[in-house]
Amino acid sequence: MSGLFRKIFPGEKGDSINTGVSIICACNDYEKLEKYLMASLRRQHSPYEMLIIDNQKGLYSSAAPILNRTAHQAQYDHILFVHQDVALLSDTWLIDVQNRLSSLRHPGVVGVAGKTDKGMLWASVIHGDPPCHAGPRDSCKPVEVQTLDGCLLIVPRKIFERVPFDESLKGWYLYVAGYCLDLRRKGYKSHVFPDLIYHASTGPSSPSSYEAAVRHLVTRHKCSVETIYTTMGDWKTNLEEESTSNQLTE
Repeated sequence: MSGLFRKIFPGEKGDSINTGVSIICACNDYEKLEKYLMASLRRQHSPYEMLIIDNQKGLYSSAAPILNRTAHQAQYDHILFVHQDVALLSDTWLIDVQNRLSSLRHPGVVGVAGKTDKGMLWASVIHGDPPCHAGPRDSCKPVEVQTLDGCLLIVPRKIFERVPFDESLKGWYLYVAGYCLDLRRKGYKSHVFPDLIYHASTGPSSPSSYEAAVRHLVTRHKCSVETIYTTMGDWKTNLEEESTSNQLTE
């Protein structure tokens, strides 16, 4: 692949910018991308475009700047940020999610796993071999949460144009959790949708980068929440009272 982005427009799909999804994925392993995400996208019955960030050589050390830059290229009304090792587990996944988005009373961001203000985990994620549910709770309807897991995030483009990812957060961890907290301060809500995915991630690969992201998150949001609940851990906004309870991976 040459260049920064590659766009894929399935020829048999529609081309209205009012229906469809702009999918953004940072990739450092094209075998995983093809095995999981691309294979599931080819079965979808909704128009979409694919914007791939080629990070095989590790040129992009932080998520927020390159994801913000890529989002400017999106043509559809909804932007889906997704990991390369995620598979959508329904042929109508994109259509179903767009229908749910249109029915939300309070527009905001949505994902497939997250934690509530009380620390309750909700997940529509299957992982592992043999496959199993990633969390103890799922729902047949959207559930409001404090933060979302970073494996998959859908943002209305109009919201993302007003509030992009926080570029002061370095690295590739917890940028989605931080984004949900940024949006919360501006009155937007985050929801977990019941639409299942498979996620093959094995967890954080850089503990030092992860710890730096935790410190940044706590410092940035210590005046707005007493406890930050994420699928990667829970933290009091006083770092000395930090409590980790890893359950999913971002």
